[in-house]
Amino acid sequence: MLNKKEQMSVSKFMSLILRHKTKDFGLESDSYGFVLIKDLLKILKRRFPEITQSEIESVVKNCPKKRFEIKGKRIRARYGHSLKIDLDAKPIKPPQFLYHGTSPSFVQKIKREGLKPMRRQYVHLSKTIEEAIEVGKRKSNYTIVLKIFAYKAFEKGIQFYDMGEVVLAESIPQEFLKILA
Repeated sequence: MLNKKEQMSVSKFMSLILRHKTKDFGLESDSYGFVLIKDLLKILKRRFPEITQSEIESVVKNCPKKRFEIKGKRIRARYGHSLKIDLDAKPIKPPQFLYHGTSPSFVQKIKREGLKPMRRQYVHLSKTIEEAIEVGKRKSNYTIVLKIFAYKAFEKGIQFYDMGEVVLAESIPQEFLKILA
């Protein structure tokens, strides 16, 4: 059985494959980003020779951010794609506010252009300031937190998708943003 450190390594590698490099690893996905678990297992065994399908299922089940989804014999990353996929999620009515943590180096561009998905398919938003700070720390030692006036954006036609820990949107125009710190 994989220990926590190994589960984290497998999760990161699965994220790379399922979010960004499915074809590079010779995997065939459907329009929703699903690949056969048995095919993913073959790829994972190159790096983790002892891994089993039940350990992949354990990684999916124990992932605190619910990054993955299994349906039948197929698996996919639920969000974070640079690959174009059909999200297969229904838009939600968002809370009044959502948050986004970022590096100070991006603030001026965000002020001009709003939040854009950059190299991903969607902008990732957090439900709390604390979560946004944690996300921002991945990019910089000092995090700038943006407050998103999500409900106002929703009223103007912006669609939001609740993926568990993360809420997605195609973009957020700058008129719905406020820099907190």
